[in-house]
Amino acid sequence: MARYLSDFCVFIRRRIYLISWISLVLYLFYKSFIFYLNGRQFYYLRRMLGLGLCVSRGTATVLNLCCALVLVPLCKKLNQVLYRAMSKLCPGLFFFWLERAKSFHMTVAITLVMFAVVHSVSHFVNLWNFSRSYDEEREEINMASYKNQSPLLLLMSIAGVTGTSMLIIVLSMGVTSSRFVRRRVYNAFWYTHQLYLPFMVLLMIHPLSGILKEEVFDENISINSSMNTHINVSSLYKPTFAPIKSMTWLWMALPLICFFLDLLWRIFSRNLARVQILNVSHMAGRTISLTLSCPHEQFSCRKGQYVLMQCLDVSVLEWHPFTAVEIPTQTQRVFVIWIKVKGDWTESLEKLTNERGPNNLIILIDGPFSSPMEGVCSNKVAICVAAGVGITPFVSVLRDILMNPRSRLPGRIHLIWIVRHESELIWIAKLANDTIMQLRNANRPDRLHLELYVTNTNEIDTKNENKCNNKARAITHIVVDEKGTLSHVIDRSERNDNDEKTTLLTPHLKRNGCVLSENNILKSDNAHDKCDIAKKYPLIGCRVKRGRPHWDRVFGYWIHLYPEEHLNLYCCGPKKLVEMLRSKCKYYSARLTKTRFTFIHEGFS
Repeated sequence: MARYLSDFCVFIRRRIYLISWISLVLYLFYKSFIFYLNGRQFYYLRRMLGLGLCVSRGTATVLNLCCALVLVPLCKKLNQVLYRAMSKLCPGLFFFWLERAKSFHMTVAITLVMFAVVHSVSHFVNLWNFSRSYDEEREEINMASYKNQSPLLLLMSIAGVTGTSMLIIVLSMGVTSSRFVRRRVYNAFWYTHQLYLPFMVLLMIHPLSGILKEEVFDENISINSSMNTHINVSSLYKPTFAPIKSMTWLWMALPLICFFLDLLWRIFSRNLARVQILNVSHMAGRTISLTLSCPHEQFSCRKGQYVLMQCLDVSVLEWHPFTAVEIPTQTQRVFVIWIKVKGDWTESLEKLTNERGPNNLIILIDGPFSSPMEGVCSNKVAICVAAGVGITPFVSVLRDILMNPRSRLPGRIHLIWIVRHESELIWIAKLANDTIMQLRNANRPDRLHLELYVTNTNEIDTKNENKCNNKARAITHIVVDEKGTLSHVIDRSERNDNDEKTTLLTPHLKRNGCVLSENNILKSDNAHDKCDIAKKYPLIGCRVKRGRPHWDRVFGYWIHLYPEEHLNLYCCGPKKLVEMLRSKCKYYSARLTKTRFTFIHEGFS
C-alpha cells in the first residue's frame, strides 16, 4: 500500500502543472455553465436553446483564456527583456518558463482546438434550435426570421461566417502542427500559422453580432427568485432583451497589446538588421557554417542563445532559428551559425550560396533570444547530450572553457555527442582537442569529460565478422604523450578474443565479441568522407566509441560519481533521444537513488 501511495505521489508531482491547467479549464467551464444554467436573465433564451446555450457559453470562456495565453510564449522580445531583468532576481522561475514555453504553447493550443470543436458543435445545435423553437411572442429574442427557417441560412450571418472561418483556421493549424505533417510539409505548418492575424480580427468581430440576448429587468419591479413567481410576474409586463455583453476584449486586451508591441518591435528592428555573410564553409554531413557580421554595434549574444534568420531571396515570410555557435566579442564582431541542409528552405539557401555567392544574398537577423541552454554555464556540474547538429548549443561553451580554463562556472561538464558518420567529428575535433590540452595545462583535466559515439557501423560490422573467423588479427594501439601528440603506434597480433591485456589496452574497440582493426575504426562509412581522427587529433580519437551509449550504465556512472546531488541534463537532438532521456531522468530520480535529474530540452518557441 505504501508503495502504491508513493507511486501516486510521484505521478502527481510529475503532472502537477498539467493537472493545474486541466483544473483551471474545468473550473472556468463549470462556472460559466452553471451561471447560464441558473441565471434568471437567460430564462427565455435557455428555454429556446436548451443546454446548447450553457455549453456554448462555457466553452467560450475557456476559448477566451486559451486565445489570450497562447500568444504569451510568442512574445520573444518581451521574454528577452524579462529574462535580463529577472535572471538575477529569480533565475529558477524564469528559467523554468523558458524551458516550458514551447510545451505550454502546445498544451494551450491543443485545449484551444478541442474546445473550439465543442463550441462550434454546440452553436450548430443552437442554430437548429433557433429555427425549430421560434418564439412568436418575443420576436426580438429570435435569430431566425420565421419558424423552421433553414439553419444554413442562419449560418450565413456574421456570427456564423466568422465562427466557421475561425474553426477552419484552428483546425488547419492543429492538423499541420502534428509531427507527421510538420516534418514532411513544413511550409504548410509555417503558412497556416500566419493566419493568426486574421484569426484575431475574426475573434473580435465574432461576438459583436449580438445574436444571443438576455432579459433586462426593471429595477422597479421585484421579481421573486422562484421560477413560478418569475413566470407570473413576467406575464404582467412585456420583457425586454439586450445582447449579451462580450467579454472577449477583456481577456484579450493585455495579451494582444503585449503581442503586437513585441511584433512591431521585432519588425522594425529586424528590417534594419541586415547582415553580410563573411564566409561560407561546407562541413561533413552536408552542413553549412556561416560566418555573419553583427547587425549593429549593440548586438550581443550569450552562450546558448539563438537567432532567427531570414533570406529574402528564398522566402519573404519564413524565419528559421539557429543557435549561435560562436558568439561575438569586443575584438571580433562576428558570429557563426551551423545549418544542417535538410528541407526545401535550407536546400534553396545552399543552392543560392553556390550559384550567386554569399555576398549577393539578403540576410536579415532577428534576436538573439533566450534559451534554456544558457543554464549550462551556471551549473557546477552540467550534463550535456547532443546528437548530430544538436551539438551547436554546447560549442560556444567549449570555446568559453578554452578561453577561460580556470573560470569557476561551469565547474565540470559531461558532454556526450552522438553522430552518424565519423567524418562529422571534424566539426569540433580541433576545438575539443585544444580545450582538453588547455585544461591540462591549467591543471584542470577533470573539468571536461567528453564521449563521442559513431552510430553508423554497418560496414565496419560486416568486415569485422569476416575478420573474427581468422586466428590472428592486427591490433593498433595509439600512444599519446603528455602534450597530447601522437607518440608512436604499437602493432601486435591477437591470438585469443579473450586476451585480457589487449582488451584493457583497447577498451572501446571490442564489440560483439570482435575487435575492430585500425582501418575500420578510422575509416568513415562514406567513401568520399575519409578522415583520420585518431592520428590528427589523438586526444579526440581515443574518446571515440562505436554504436550508441548504454544509457543505464551512463546514468549509473553519474549516480556513482554524484551521489545525492541534483543534476541538470541538457539535451538537444531528435525526438526519440529526447523522449528516452526524459524517461530515464524521471525513472532514476523517482525510484532508485537519491540523485535527482532535471531534464532540460532545447526547443525553439
